[in-house]
Amino acid sequence: MAGITTMEEVKCKIQVLQQQADDAEERAEILQVEEELDHAQECLTTTLQKLEEAEKVAHDSERGMKVIENQALKDEEKGQEIQLKEAKHIAEEADRKYEEVARKLVIIEGDLEYEQIRLMDQNLKCLRDAEEKYSQKEDIYEEEIKILTDELKGAETPAEFTERLVAKLEKENLSAQRMLYQTLLDLNEM
Repeated sequence: MAGITTMEEVKCKIQVLQQQADDAEERAEILQVEEELDHAQECLTTTLQKLEEAEKVAHDSERGMKVIENQALKDEEKGQEIQLKEAKHIAEEADRKYEEVARKLVIIEGDLEYEQIRLMDQNLKCLRDAEEKYSQKEDIYEEEIKILTDELKGAETPAEFTERLVAKLEKENLSAQRMLYQTLLDLNEM
């Protein structure tokens, strides 16, 4: 009986260490996904800043064009047509730059959407891998329970063995199911 208790303690310690290793691995995967998402968000922020700058340039150009147009109305000399043409050219250039930035923004938004889908796929794969890993662990635990059950049969009377085994198996099975269910819930919440 003392040897069995020690074996159970070792088994419990192994389970605790395995759970800690699994938790560390999951945290590392989550950090990597968060870093990738941060990078995508930084790209979007940079693009939005460029768009704001282009809008400001366009706005400034429009203001400049209006100033020049007002000047042209006051000044009826021949040079007034040249200034108006220059203002229009500036406005057209600002419009072109604005359209270019808007086009780039559409491309970056598409890239961001693709990146978000890719990250979701990675998360789904992680969830599936974790589910498979816990399923395999459950199978291993059931095999260990069977081996320990066989070993206990030789050490206990059939009635004592049956009562303890049933209680132990029900407890371990319930614990394993709760752990698997909680893990799946935790992974689904990511």
